[in-house]
Amino acid sequence: MAKKIEKNIKQYYSDRAYEYDKTYLRPERQKDIKKLHKLLKYLLNGHTILEIACGTGYWTKTIASVSKFIIAVDINEDVLQIARNRGISSDRVIFIQDDVYSLKKIRNNFTAGFAGFWWSHIPKSKLKGFLEQFHSKLQPNAFVIFIDNLRVEGSSTPISRIDFDGNTYQVRKLEDGREYEILKNFPTKKEILETLGNKIKNLNIKFLEYFWIIYYNI
Repeated sequence: MAKKIEKNIKQYYSDRAYEYDKTYLRPERQKDIKKLHKLLKYLLNGHTILEIACGTGYWTKTIASVSKFIIAVDINEDVLQIARNRGISSDRVIFIQDDVYSLKKIRNNFTAGFAGFWWSHIPKSKLKGFLEQFHSKLQPNAFVIFIDNLRVEGSSTPISRIDFDGNTYQVRKLEDGREYEILKNFPTKKEILETLGNKIKNLNIKFLEYFWIIYYNI
């Protein structure tokens, strides 16, 4: 089941690659998006960063303006091609195709880790394993940031179903009419705390109107 979920997500983002960034143009979300850009620049200033599931490089470009260096990883070559064409200097960012669950091509020499809108696509049964692998690629005491969506009635795509593990799904439609059922979880503060456990420190959780952000040290 997990493999099917991952395959659906990979195919969906491949097919959606050239329309994905339009989600950041939604008028009602502009205030929150501006806050996220500002906060990420502040928090990641001067860091050497491993970015997970970088997608089209939308957030990569923001943090590249303040970071020392970024390795940005995604499994999907279609979105990486868009990211590489954003005009970000290769002296600041290298984009690598790799599986974010294994990160076989990545060495552990980063002072920070970042993932935008990826936590929500991870099956609940794989979250702790993913975090353990992600953290293993970072230096001791490294800084970690996740940002993701809140479920907002009338703005978020409706939940289509819930599986036996409590994962929630949405039916997403592309501009050409194709539809995909995508795993999209909306964790509560309690669920985030339980998932992270006691192996982290200095945890901060912030809820905006449409998004949440967490940051901590490992």
